[in-house]
Amino acid sequence: WRAARIAGLKEVPVIIKEYSEKESMEIAIVENLQREDLNPIEEAQAYQKLIGEFGLKQDEAAQRVSKSRTAVTNALRLLKLDERVQQMVIDEMISGGHARALLAIEDKEEQYLTAMLIFDNKMSVRETEKLVREHIKKEEEKRVEKKEDFSQMETIYHQLEERMKSVIGSKVAIHSRNYKRGKIEIEYYSNDELERIIDLIESVKQVG
Repeated sequence: WRAARIAGLKEVPVIIKEYSEKESMEIAIVENLQREDLNPIEEAQAYQKLIGEFGLKQDEAAQRVSKSRTAVTNALRLLKLDERVQQMVIDEMISGGHARALLAIEDKEEQYLTAMLIFDNKMSVRETEKLVREHIKKEEEKRVEKKEDFSQMETIYHQLEERMKSVIGSKVAIHSRNYKRGKIEIEYYSNDELERIIDLIESVKQVG
């Protein structure tokens, strides 16, 4: 209408459609998504609203805004980021490319700390991807090291169980919580055997 006035046109072709309040809201969101100045988080939030409030599937939402399903899926993934990181994207402290690279870091606190490191050092997206790869590699090395330590401790506990079994004469199980605390279970199969184990423990106490 404004363009028609500027052009001096007296008549313009108009299509009038009746929409419900819900349909009007959906159209408003779709039109908002087609703006060029939306940041990646605002775009993702709009997709989420289309899907959540209007019961659309991802491919249906993608069709409404003339985007590929992959584009919508990738946009929605940004909402899994720590809220502080999302705000950094909104505030243009980091870009959508930086944010997508950070998705590979599962820990939310680590995401935020890495995002601040990216901002402070004015890192490029490629530098960020390299940083994230290095972080993931270190975390994987820690997991492997922890697994190896756990395996070694399991072996030690098994050996201790066998030693105690040979002394007590009944099955013994050691349950460790954090390598410093835990409990020892001694099995018995009759009252007589229970009495025998108690007598054995008491005799050790008397010797001590």
